[in-house]
Amino acid sequence: GKKIPLNIDGATAVIYGELGFPPPLTRGLFVLSRSVGILAHAWEQSQQSDRNKGPLPREWLWAYTGTPVRPFTQGDGDSK
Repeated sequence: GKKIPLNIDGATAVIYGELGFPPPLTRGLFVLSRSVGILAHAWEQSQQSDRNKGPLPREWLWAYTGTPVRPFTQGDGDSK
């Protein structure tokens, strides 16, 4: 048959299977292992003085041009 390349996720699945983990648990372990990297990346980005990388280039960002901010006076919430 056709050879299918195995990435790290597939290799990890094989290892979890060989260790006897049930398939539903391996999904949680996969998510947990990825979340550590995501949290580390978020922490690294938060320590920089520049804006976080986002899905849009800076020149594509928009500015609000609607009604200016109005003062807000807090009341009792019910005017009955």
